[in-house]
Amino acid sequence: MILFISFNFFSCREKAEFSQAKVSQSELFIAIKNDVDFFNPLYSNDIVSGLINDLIFSSLTYSEFISDSGKLVYYPNLAASWEISNDKKSITYTLKTNLKWSDGEKFTAKDVQYTYYLYTHPDVMSVRQDIERFFIHDKSGMVDYKKSFVVLNDSTITFNFSSKVEDPLFVTGLPILPEHIFKKIPLKDIFNHEVNFKPVGIGPYKVENYQRQQQIVLVKNEPDYFDKIPLIKKLIFKVITDYTSRINQLKNGEVDLVTDVHPSDAEILKREFPQIKVEKISGRDYDYIGWNNIDHQIYRKSNGKVIKPHPLFGNREVRLALTMAINRREILNGYFGEFAHLAESPISPIFTAFVNPSLKTIQYNPEEAKKILYKNGWRDTDRDKILDKDGVPFKFKLTIASGKPHREFAATIIKKDLQKIGIDVEIEILETSLFFSNMFEKKLDAWIAGWTIPLDLDLEPFWGSDLNKNIFNVCSYQNPDIDQIFSELRKTNSFEEKRKLILTFQEILQQDQPVTFLYWIDNIIAYNQRLKNTKFNPIAFTNRIWEWYIEK
Repeated sequence: MILFISFNFFSCREKAEFSQAKVSQSELFIAIKNDVDFFNPLYSNDIVSGLINDLIFSSLTYSEFISDSGKLVYYPNLAASWEISNDKKSITYTLKTNLKWSDGEKFTAKDVQYTYYLYTHPDVMSVRQDIERFFIHDKSGMVDYKKSFVVLNDSTITFNFSSKVEDPLFVTGLPILPEHIFKKIPLKDIFNHEVNFKPVGIGPYKVENYQRQQQIVLVKNEPDYFDKIPLIKKLIFKVITDYTSRINQLKNGEVDLVTDVHPSDAEILKREFPQIKVEKISGRDYDYIGWNNIDHQIYRKSNGKVIKPHPLFGNREVRLALTMAINRREILNGYFGEFAHLAESPISPIFTAFVNPSLKTIQYNPEEAKKILYKNGWRDTDRDKILDKDGVPFKFKLTIASGKPHREFAATIIKKDLQKIGIDVEIEILETSLFFSNMFEKKLDAWIAGWTIPLDLDLEPFWGSDLNKNIFNVCSYQNPDIDQIFSELRKTNSFEEKRKLILTFQEILQQDQPVTFLYWIDNIIAYNQRLKNTKFNPIAFTNRIWEWYIEK
């Protein structure tokens, strides 16, 4: 529901390419599937929370992903300019001097310094604490913040890194917090402090009203406080957990924008609701089948000290056979249609420079899969139509989280396909929080889940062999050649060398098949046709939201 209120157009300081006479200040209703976890980027850890926090807490720069080049470009935000040292071991920002926090306090370089002190200090327990690895440490192993984040004056700060950093703008791009608020709170108390739901920010919007599990009302910031003044006065994020309700409210005009639209609904909306526009963003989200590479029971009983191959999935040839036995294209065509693409590695096609063009699609070939399994000793010795080896039948649970219809559809196809070659699959659906706790605690044999790959293509947390350090390596994949690639990536400052290493990384991963890559999923966005100038970007659909406007 786009509500029009009295016309009082606030000019945007950035150049607008439309007639102001057609623009109305207004309220935009956006449906979101879950509430925010924190109004605090130290702890926010899901997509919805991240995008709302980005509207309240700005970063030194803002960035856009350019699909043609597959690269990030950066623009001034809290910083007016920056200078990167020739050796890429430091970056100096010149900050804008006219900005204020939403409580009226002036923004200075000390806010930036204290923010990074918080992100990197272990007592704060930020979910982004791993950023500390880029900075200078003292003898005790703590980040030396006086050497790492040097305030030269109120409007100038230098970040010094422990070694050269390929993209200093990315490393220093976290949202900034107000020092005058957080310095009053003991570090260990921040996690449970009320400040996490009463944010003082410095962004295009600020919180006007928050009703837990119902709605978040953001109102645009004042022009004396922040210099990217939105054209839309209010954003009302309605928490609507049920997908069908979100779509119905869009059809009825009760909300103006919905993301993550199912492909079948996208076709209906395009065909039957001319007031609604449908767009897709090819992005960074893929689904995969996780095969636990290690025997998780032995691993957990030994507190991680004993690692043995999983009895079913510990062999890479077996994993390859499983991928060949699954008709991934049937899943893709049957559920997603034009809104997804087959995946062969964890590098999205939008990173055009880094996708390995020599990777061949692993084709659906159940006969070849059976030959590979036979070669590895899997045969139906007792004629029960289930393969077995050393008395162990090839049967397992394929676990998925509830409320994911595309994964339920995929699981059904997978069960059917594997049954054809003598593998018995039981589909298990768990409540979402239980599913993720079991996955991260390595309690599952096989599962379907998805990842969003990071913009800096730092993939070590997902594929590095150190299972204690790399918590996203939930399938427990270990390969010293991959570790060597990550080591070389940390050292290189050459784009061509990075590209070469990532291409090799994809070749090794395709050979090892630690998981079965399924498909890259487009984010389908449906919105009221009156909403203009959106320019959705793979970074976040709210990118450049201050330029959106509603036509009268």
